[in-house]
Amino acid sequence: MPFNPTRFVRSLETHASQAEIDCLMQERPAYDSLTTPVQLARWIAILMDDLNARLGVERAQAVMEDCGQQCIGHSPLLRAQQIQRQAADLDDLLERLNQAHIGGGQLQREGDTIHAAYPRCYCGSVSKTRQPISATYCQCSCGWFKRLFETLLEKPVREYALQFAVRAI
Repeated sequence: MPFNPTRFVRSLETHASQAEIDCLMQERPAYDSLTTPVQLARWIAILMDDLNARLGVERAQAVMEDCGQQCIGHSPLLRAQQIQRQAADLDDLLERLNQAHIGGGQLQREGDTIHAAYPRCYCGSVSKTRQPISATYCQCSCGWFKRLFETLLEKPVREYALQFAVRAI
């Protein structure tokens, strides 16, 4: 799913003041007016750098995690729940999710930790370029996985930034 400025601003509203939001968003051309993958990726790269500078890395990562929790959508969650109903246990569930390529197809369990890895970025707004982007942007994936596994496990999970590991608590 591509970057969504409306979802981003909704996430910002939880972690930033209106003045911070205005500073981050008003100086930019409208995202929807950009037409090429390079323009989109550059816009996001600058936004992530500004987000880190204005909010600090910890708050910026929280914003992007919130974006990821909103990004997953109902369709992948419903599909994952259907797969879960067929699974015998957690290991079988992870194997079936991998076969269905939900979560990048590289989910592995090590004790009570589920590790996820992507062979590439799946975000439609940045994946078509080689534009370097702050690792803060990857927190979107952490939020995506957090919502996926909280839905499937029906309990809170704790994620570890940039490792894409999710631990049931």
